[in-house]
Amino acid sequence: MSAVARSASGGARWLRSAPFDLALVVGVLALALALGGAALTSPAAFTIVVYADVWLLAYPHIASMYTRVAFDRVSVRAHRFLLFGLPPIVLLATAGATLLGGVVALNTIYFYWQSWHYTRQSYGISRAYERAGGQPVLGRDTVSDCVVYSFPLWGLLHRAQQQNAEFFGAPLWSPRVPHALVVAVALFALASLGVWTWQRVRPARDGAPLRIGHTLFVLSHVVMTVVSYIAVRDITRGWLFINIWHNAQYMLFVWAFNARQFREGVDPSRRLLSRISQRQNVLWYALTCLGLSTLFYATLGQLTSRSATPLLPLVLVTHQTVNFHHYIVDAVIWRSRRPTTR
Repeated sequence: MSAVARSASGGARWLRSAPFDLALVVGVLALALALGGAALTSPAAFTIVVYADVWLLAYPHIASMYTRVAFDRVSVRAHRFLLFGLPPIVLLATAGATLLGGVVALNTIYFYWQSWHYTRQSYGISRAYERAGGQPVLGRDTVSDCVVYSFPLWGLLHRAQQQNAEFFGAPLWSPRVPHALVVAVALFALASLGVWTWQRVRPARDGAPLRIGHTLFVLSHVVMTVVSYIAVRDITRGWLFINIWHNAQYMLFVWAFNARQFREGVDPSRRLLSRISQRQNVLWYALTCLGLSTLFYATLGQLTSRSATPLLPLVLVTHQTVNFHHYIVDAVIWRSRRPTTR
């Protein structure tokens, strides 16, 4: 992520530029709040928003990850295990979890692992903003980290305390959590936010430049977490807010990473990726991700739709295998020091 964080202007505190960063932070937040809010108005609206999110954002955001590891021969060779060796392992593990624990195990793993995946993305982008603002690569903004991690933890403990029986119509298991623990984590999260706010306000009052990009991003993370896990009582409808936010944000962030990598122009050895990563071709990047994901999931849907009703878990297993594989690969590549991904 440090490659994205260092903007062309050197001393800028944006990841890329003010217009791009405002779209990444404010625009994506507004999109998630608008669509999530619309989904709360009626069951029909909820269904429409879910389908739009899945086909236009969720599936393409997984496809965008593969622009990091599978869009040219060099990347494919460098990530052979992630692309070919890991999927069968994840499939067997996912099928095994379903066989042993049923659909409830699969749904529970998905909900909690995805929440961790969301949080790690926020942490990664927060760190990128810190470095864009001059923070050393090995340095830490401990208070910001506390805010980024404590609010999702509060939200998950709150959801666990609710003891929701279902998530997206499938059974969900949650550990029983003492009310005192939820309150303690909530107080810690709010205290961290208070300290963090004071750390931002005090230098600004003394005339120091405000770290606008990082400040807006952390605040958007707080707003989205509170809305998704605490303010919206229904677990599924609350999830929809943060899922839209995560998907759209991820696609933009990956494009920014690729755009910086190919800022000198089209690379003949990586022609497709470098071409769609040019500033004027951002729409082609989105359409490429949409086209590839639509083709993949349409094919997957055709194959699994042939299964008999008793084999319905096969549909869930295959789709969750793709999700879990994405979580693992994403965790690996953003920490990788390979020249093709770092």
